[in-house]
Amino acid sequence: MRKFYVTGSSKGLGQAITELLLEETDVDVTGISRTNSLEHTRFTHIPFDLEDVDNLAGIADRLFTHHPGFEEVVLINNAGYLGDIQYVGDLDHQEFIKVMNVNITAPAILINAFIRNLRDYEGKKVIINIGSGAGRHPYDGWSAYCTSKAAIDMISEVADMETGIRGIDFRIVSLAPGPVDTGMQDIVRSTPIENFSQINRFIALKESGQLPTVHETAMKILSFIDRIDEFEGPVQDIRKIPV
Repeated sequence: MRKFYVTGSSKGLGQAITELLLEETDVDVTGISRTNSLEHTRFTHIPFDLEDVDNLAGIADRLFTHHPGFEEVVLINNAGYLGDIQYVGDLDHQEFIKVMNVNITAPAILINAFIRNLRDYEGKKVIINIGSGAGRHPYDGWSAYCTSKAAIDMISEVADMETGIRGIDFRIVSLAPGPVDTGMQDIVRSTPIENFSQINRFIALKESGQLPTVHETAMKILSFIDRIDEFEGPVQDIRKIPV
């Protein structure tokens, strides 16, 4: 059996990943999200708002303590929040804090707890942090989101380096999925051009049918996890990986 933890499992890419995992007969999934509509004998839902990082710190260690009979344990830090698309100087302070809490502080807490509690676990241990090209290339109006995703890349690199130095067998990757047809894209396309100068490119992606569905992207992510030993380095882009 394989054990997966998926944040943001209630909608979008996280829901697609969870549903595909549950089609496999040897997979057990725990989803962490505010709401839930999935029902399955091998699915456990933990209702939690990942913005609440203070309380997450109190429960994170308990998530990763019992894994008898599992040959592989995987954490997928998928949950993300775009926040308001505004230029620096016009941003609401609380929105900036929320983006950071959901996109980097919460995943960092879960990464820390995962490594702490599974370092002596003998099965395969994988952490997939859903990164973004926005963490590797700046977009005007996206300062909070870009910053948080750059931080996800960096914590993935540092944790990968540290587990290597210690000789602890983890695989840690920040995986950028590329543009995906989700609610986030709807928000981007409805942004005034004065807040985001590149909006027309994103509109064109949708109108030309170049946005992959969440199902298509989820399949590529799970294929990457199955083949993870073929790829070197803690920062990857799904679009650059051969199918």
